Amino acid sequence: MKRSTLIGGLAVGLALALTVSAPASATPVQIIPWEESFTEVLEVGAENWCPPDVVDFDVTYSVDAGGIDRIYTQRDGILRFAGTFKAVETYSANGKTFMIESQGNRRDHKIVDNGDGTLTIQFKNSVKSTVSIDGEFLFHDSGLDEGAFLVDHNGTPTFPDDDIFLGVVGEPQFHGRGDTVGRDFCEDIAFYLAP
Repeated sequence: MKRSTLIGGLAVGLALALTVSAPASATPVQIIPWEESFTEVLEVGAENWCPPDVVDFDVTYSVDAGGIDRIYTQRDGILRFAGTFKAVETYSANGKTFMIESQGNRRDHKIVDNGDGTLTIQFKNSVKSTVSIDGEFLFHDSGLDEGAFLVDHNGTPTFPDDDIFLGVVGEPQFHGRGDTVGRDFCEDIAFYLAP
């Protein structure tokens, strides 16, 4: 798993937007604060975790995140999302802690109704992250993350709960400083948290 892929995945996950049919007029912005905090143990060979031949020890993973989402409907009747976020992710093992602190702004840049029950949602996210090991600086990423993803509104554009994320469209582009671009996240975890 490449670190740049993980960042892009996080950005896409945070940018995921849905649509709702609405009258052809703008609506007031809904402001929704959110928080998320959890800890789990990522065991060797766990699904969606690093390959066991790369990370051959258990890692404790913690997230402390929060932000504000803004949801609004523009004159075209399509619901749009924007927001800000801050997150701290820690990966701990063998008495060491690998930490990623990130913050940014995200927004739907353009939404295209494909006429086949799907939407192409283009996003522009301003992101900044700092990676450290036991408080000592390692890497810094900062810049603009742009891309698009496809959503199936499942034939019910007024009921967003049944929408399905279909995947990324094309290759997301990152403009700015990217110390982690091209690095392998799992190899970094194995190296920095090794016993």
